[in-house]
Amino acid sequence: MTVLPILALLFGLIACGVTIALLVRRAPRQPPGAVGEIPRAVARRTAGLRWAGVTIGVTVAVIAAGSGDLGRGQLLAAPLFGLCALIGVLAGELTVWSPRGPTRTATVEVRRVRDYLPRHLSRVVAVAVGVLLILVTATTAAGGPDDMGRPGHSLTRQCTFDMSESRGPWPGSFYTAGLVAVVLVGLLVAYLAVRAIVRRPRSGSIGDVAVDDALRRRAAYVVTGAVGVLVAIPLVGVSLTAANGLLGISCAPLWWTVIGWGLLVLAPAAFAMVGWCAAAVLLPTDRAEPLARAR
Repeated sequence: MTVLPILALLFGLIACGVTIALLVRRAPRQPPGAVGEIPRAVARRTAGLRWAGVTIGVTVAVIAAGSGDLGRGQLLAAPLFGLCALIGVLAGELTVWSPRGPTRTATVEVRRVRDYLPRHLSRVVAVAVGVLLILVTATTAAGGPDDMGRPGHSLTRQCTFDMSESRGPWPGSFYTAGLVAVVLVGLLVAYLAVRAIVRRPRSGSIGDVAVDDALRRRAAYVVTGAVGVLVAIPLVGVSLTAANGLLGISCAPLWWTVIGWGLLVLAPAAFAMVGWCAAAVLLPTDRAEPLARAR
């Protein structure tokens, strides 16, 4: 299996996730609960779809890791897992509707994205996204064909007028084309998920506002963690592979060596981020920071 079937499977999963969410949304709506009652049905439904996304993500990641040539599938495994987790969160949020009943109340409020995103984790993930995009842009530009003509699979340095040295594998276009496509699709799905989290109607009565906000923050926490997984593991792989190429060429200039050692330092930091983000996806916390909102 090559990268193209994996991407086809990816877009098929997106379509299936949205279709399932829309079908669930058309199901009969639950009767309104009493004031102060915890919307357990909403919590179970959103958690179930979130875990469905995680389960599908694990399956897709395993399939991807065993496919592709020269490690391309392994590079896409973690981003595909994060993307499926994002689809699960988005599907869950699309199934939340406003309460129905003879008596309904409403509040005037302003809900903002930054009120629900985890402050520290979202900043770390944003930095990781920027670093990954900058890094793959640089490695793609520096990559060249290897001795078998595969584009972007090797790093070449012209040591002297008549001698050059090459090192591979290198994270050039051979690897980064599919990776960038999956990451960009994942960022789009993350945006749609966060937008759905913030804009969806309240899931309970006025007495359930705090519980509803906790559900939103929990979902935003999972989205942030899934984006972190989406970028952190590829960041580890790209950093180590690029460092191996930069440090493996004997005639490399000093600045190549400095960058290579810098990438070696970056890799364990990104690996630590993987654990933090995986915990956010698999074990989302109910703890949340106070909201600053105009009502």
